[in-house]
Amino acid sequence: MQFATPESFYLLLLLPGFYGLHLWSTMRKKRFAAKVGDVDLVARLSLRTSLMRDRMKPLLLATSILFLVLALARPQWGQGDQEMYAFGVDVMLVLDTSFSMDATDVAPSRIDRARYVASQLIDNLEGNRIGLVVFAGGAFVQCPLTLDYGAAKIFLDTVTTGIVPEPGTNISEAVNSAVLGFQSRNSEHRVIVLLTDGDEETGRLDSIGKKAREDGIVIHAVGMGTPSGEPIPVRNESGEVSDYVRDESGQPVLSRLNERTLSALAIETGGSYFRVSERDEEIEVVSGLIGDMEGAELRSQVFNMYEERFYWPLGVALIFLLVDTLVPRERRSLIGVKT
Repeated sequence: MQFATPESFYLLLLLPGFYGLHLWSTMRKKRFAAKVGDVDLVARLSLRTSLMRDRMKPLLLATSILFLVLALARPQWGQGDQEMYAFGVDVMLVLDTSFSMDATDVAPSRIDRARYVASQLIDNLEGNRIGLVVFAGGAFVQCPLTLDYGAAKIFLDTVTTGIVPEPGTNISEAVNSAVLGFQSRNSEHRVIVLLTDGDEETGRLDSIGKKAREDGIVIHAVGMGTPSGEPIPVRNESGEVSDYVRDESGQPVLSRLNERTLSALAIETGGSYFRVSERDEEIEVVSGLIGDMEGAELRSQVFNMYEERFYWPLGVALIFLLVDTLVPRERRSLIGVKT
């Protein structure tokens, strides 16, 4: 069993306050009775109120609050198989995670902007299978092709510079990893969206572009950065910039957007190149280009999902609230008082 929103349990901190308020009210009534007259005499004159019911009602209310909080925490157990279908194309989002992506010539940084573009594309491309590849000097599939866009975004949120241990910017290796991800799904309609600055490319893009074209894979490239370049910051444990990456002579290294390489790769495969913009035009255009492609029926993997069970504690809470409402504080018949 698990809870989808465990933070709801903090609401249980209201229960001690509820009981404290109840005790304060009880003590206040007793002090008031003592001022009116003899406490035992006041109690005998108040026989119309049931002492047991007066004590039971706060307990019923507190129990209903307990189960309401449990329902808000959304308990989940059991597993149900779910197979997902759609009609579209397979899209691999390929993100550069080399340290040059920490440059801030694109606000707030190249890597943050790349994650944002990828997230928006996931939203815009619903109905298509989405996968995620991360790369630097090496590459690997971070998220296999899936129709579960929430899962894809969870994987995307974990992407940072340095997640791939090999230094460099090996776009060839990244494209190869994406192609392998496609082949595992026997895909026929395939697109790669490459998000990178293309700086210090170490692979052979001429051969990889030709191979992608022969396999029918379209590559759209989105350049992250500016041609004028920006120093690569080095951050301390607090996340503050403490220095910049420097060359052998001690000068800061400028990381420049390599538009020529990225544009040539995209054109080679029948795709398009875009530089990242402040108004997100490239997101809409890439989404439109992919949306216009001929699609096919897609089937995603079977997901084991916990089933929602919040309605059980919710039902118990409603029962206790109903009992609390139906149980009066007063007795049904008036008992005579002897003087």
